[in-house]
Amino acid sequence: MISRKGVVMIVKKFTGAFWLLPFIIFTLGISMFGVSPAFAEKKTYRVAGEWALPPFSYTKEDGTLTGISIDLMEKVAIENGLRFEYVPMRIGEAETALQNGTVDAIAGITYSTEKERRFDFSDPYFTMSDSLIIPKEKKDSIHGMTDVRDLQVVLENRTPALATLLNMRNTNLTLATNQYTGLLTLIQGRADVLIGNKWTSTVYLKHLKQKGNFIILDEVIEPADYAIAVKEGNEDLLRMIDGTLTNMKAKGEVNTLIDKWVKLQPEAEIARLKQFIFLLTIVLMGAALVLFFIYVWNQRLKKAVSLQTRKLQVLNKDLQDQQQRIADSSILKDQILNHIDTGIVTFDLNYTMTSCNAKAYAMLGLSADMSLKYQHSSLLERLFRHYTVEHELQEESAVPLIFEINDNGQKKVIYYHMLLMYDSQVKQTGYLLSMNDETEKKKLEQKLITQEKLHALGQLVAGVAHEIRNPLTSIKTFIDLLPSKYDRPGFRDMIIEHVPAEVNRLNTIVTDLIDYARPRPPNKQSCSADELTSLLSFLQVTIEKKHIIVEQTFDKNLFFYIDPQQIRQVLLNLILNAIDAVEETVEKKITISIEKENEDTGRIIIADTGKGIRKEELNRIFEPFYTGKEQGVGLGLTLSFKLIKENNGDIHVNSRTGQGTTFIVLLPMYKEAIGNEATHSSH
Repeated sequence: MISRKGVVMIVKKFTGAFWLLPFIIFTLGISMFGVSPAFAEKKTYRVAGEWALPPFSYTKEDGTLTGISIDLMEKVAIENGLRFEYVPMRIGEAETALQNGTVDAIAGITYSTEKERRFDFSDPYFTMSDSLIIPKEKKDSIHGMTDVRDLQVVLENRTPALATLLNMRNTNLTLATNQYTGLLTLIQGRADVLIGNKWTSTVYLKHLKQKGNFIILDEVIEPADYAIAVKEGNEDLLRMIDGTLTNMKAKGEVNTLIDKWVKLQPEAEIARLKQFIFLLTIVLMGAALVLFFIYVWNQRLKKAVSLQTRKLQVLNKDLQDQQQRIADSSILKDQILNHIDTGIVTFDLNYTMTSCNAKAYAMLGLSADMSLKYQHSSLLERLFRHYTVEHELQEESAVPLIFEINDNGQKKVIYYHMLLMYDSQVKQTGYLLSMNDETEKKKLEQKLITQEKLHALGQLVAGVAHEIRNPLTSIKTFIDLLPSKYDRPGFRDMIIEHVPAEVNRLNTIVTDLIDYARPRPPNKQSCSADELTSLLSFLQVTIEKKHIIVEQTFDKNLFFYIDPQQIRQVLLNLILNAIDAVEETVEKKITISIEKENEDTGRIIIADTGKGIRKEELNRIFEPFYTGKEQGVGLGLTLSFKLIKENNGDIHVNSRTGQGTTFIVLLPMYKEAIGNEATHSSH
């Protein structure tokens, strides 16, 4: 939607300086006729005006309204000693404001019988009608309203033609907030025809430089009186407006005012403007020709004067530039070396230090005020001994060597490289030692690891306590009631039914926790996709009982290098979770696919149409003792995740609430599976 400031820029060229005329006349009237200070006591009315309908009403650069309707209202104000405060609005907002009493009048509104029931209208001062604005290439196919059927039509939401188009079948309508937005839709090719008033369209087409690409048909569509509306019952204001309009019509001032805004400039003025432009062009061409001759003559003089000195100037400039580049390069190198967090030391072929940056001075305990050849560093000697033991000087490695020392109980960790240095002729000139003090980083890493372990331990302890407390509470309740209710058969039956179940639940929690904490090492071997899906036979009764559709697709010649028992346990957990997820949904469907991811990896996809997992729960489903089931322990997915990792695999999950969940298990493939296809195809 176009902004008010944009409309101001559009109509600026059209209106010229006419908007200043009423204010100039008003100011001259005050100075010539001596208006009394009673002006401040004039009655003020709030008048709404449509802010994007040039030339009838629109906002200027300062946000105030101007146009035909505003000039008419100013005439009313002057003749009746009134004061109007103008409020820019959309026409729909203006109608609501007038009905609510927020404004007293609307400067420019089309008349209709429906609106007359809500407002009082003045005598009309213009007949507003819509026209068809079409691309030039469609002039042979569109001649009137009967031709817009089956076309894409764009128009304002409140135009009178809307009702007519709604009664025409097979017409596709696009509603715009104002005529400028609709015109942009037409220019961009998203509509075939625009219905709007031709005066506003002419202003916008001229501004957008599209006047030659579109045609405004002269067909008059839904003509309506254009008048001033006041709040129903405001007879005093309406009487003053009608009186002024009657006087202006009698004097022909209404047509003169409208012509001032609508008609083009007189032909004589245009001719004078063309003549002025022609003369200006001739003068500018003459001046350009004179300047050209002056320029050519000047260039010849310069060439003659500078011919003997140019070579010297070039050589001198090259020398200065080279000196400057060398100085800049040296300063830049020193700044870089002295501001990096890596210690840099260079040596000649005799291992004598030749340079050292600020970080290396600090790490080696050297003084920047003394010559390097007179200084000694015990740390540097120990680094050389460590390097001699770890690596030959002639060999270079991209991996840094790690040197750890412990002096007086203070541990230091230094990562370093020893590199060979060469000149431009690839001749070795010495050695370069780069060092990084990683002591603080290692301390921080160790603290983070310790904190992470404590956090995980706290979560685990909290989960165990939560899961064990529930069955213990039930058992304690029965024990507390045992002395008073033991002789009741019903109570004894409840003990027999519930206490063993709670004990079994405790045993399950402890067993799963032990499996999670100390799982047995995987027994990896070749396992086909067919063997992994054999576990579905154990769930067949449950699947048929719950009316679940299971679809499975897999390549029988696909082999994994895994522990079959552990991965079957993982798949069993995932399939049982899928069965629980689809149990209460309308579409009960589980899809199991086993396919090849790449040359080294295969994937198992288990997808269901269940209730899904909420976004905030996805990041916690693999945490111990976190479960969304009422009877769940919360170790199934945790244990599955651990087993997959121990089999060098990975697991991903995608889920949307109400649309189901998909688990993707990535596992390593058996490298010799291709050579053994004939053997395994019989499985």
